[in-house]
Amino acid sequence: MQNYQSRSERHLKHSNNFNRYWLLAIVVLVLIALVAFFRRPYRQSKSLSYTVNQTATVKEDANLYKSLSARVRTSRANNASGTVKKYYLLTRDKKQVTYAKVKLGGKTYYVNAKNLNLTMTNPVNRYVAQLGYPHAKITKRIYHKFNHKSYATASGKPRGVVVHDTGTDYSTLNGEASYMEENYKTEEVFVHTFVDSNEIRNIASLKYMAEGAGPKANPYFVQFEMIRETSARGFAKQLANAAYYTAYILKKYDLPVTKGTKSGSGTVWTHNMVSNYLGGTDHVDPNAYWRRDARRYFGTTYTIDDFIKLVQAYYNQI
Repeated sequence: MQNYQSRSERHLKHSNNFNRYWLLAIVVLVLIALVAFFRRPYRQSKSLSYTVNQTATVKEDANLYKSLSARVRTSRANNASGTVKKYYLLTRDKKQVTYAKVKLGGKTYYVNAKNLNLTMTNPVNRYVAQLGYPHAKITKRIYHKFNHKSYATASGKPRGVVVHDTGTDYSTLNGEASYMEENYKTEEVFVHTFVDSNEIRNIASLKYMAEGAGPKANPYFVQFEMIRETSARGFAKQLANAAYYTAYILKKYDLPVTKGTKSGSGTVWTHNMVSNYLGGTDHVDPNAYWRRDARRYFGTTYTIDDFIKLVQAYYNQI
């Protein structure tokens, strides 16, 4: 009986040791998996990266990383001011995220772009920043009688945005949208969306190209019209809505924030740039409108470079 108990105890002890080894092995495997998960690099999207030169403050307690693949933070930002050198469009778990390469105190770090406060030098943009970067919600009132032509890109999706203004003082969004819909059969001109200080109204499906900037641009860009505002606050809030909408479109189609060029590259265009660089049209909007109202209400200028800076601020937060 004594020997039997001894063998039983030994068997039980061996069994307990075996179970502990298995438990330890499982714990180790789980830890390895967790480390691999948190250290795995982000996968860059097709748009990859684009170079900038922007001054910004990195928000307090933002995580700073030594590289894009490092998932363990190096340090905290503590409201450090530095220079943004490049943006990276990345995806993780099927979700897009924008990271920025920043120089802080002579060192290079990578930080989620949501943690950046871009320094605005243009008075209009500063005013928008002081308002807290407001924007209207995008509403849809699709007019289905517009032509449905596919984009001419390989992906079948737009590759950028064209900004227009209506060229008419004291008109309204309702009036301009109604006129476009009622006269489309004879004029064959339409844009996707109208923007004023209070509203972003999408009137044509983004699945198809618009017909507002000539044959060299229509097959490639989302297009929107800005109604001419009549006050400083209205002008600034409209630019805020326009920048937000541009950022929304670029994010939606996984595109960077880059200015149109003579070579045809770039994602943000004015109708004037289309006329100068691509051809097929001779309009110069919205340059005169931006220039006149920026001077009238803020005593400054306003150009596509200023607009792109505002677009980037919204893009970082989406």
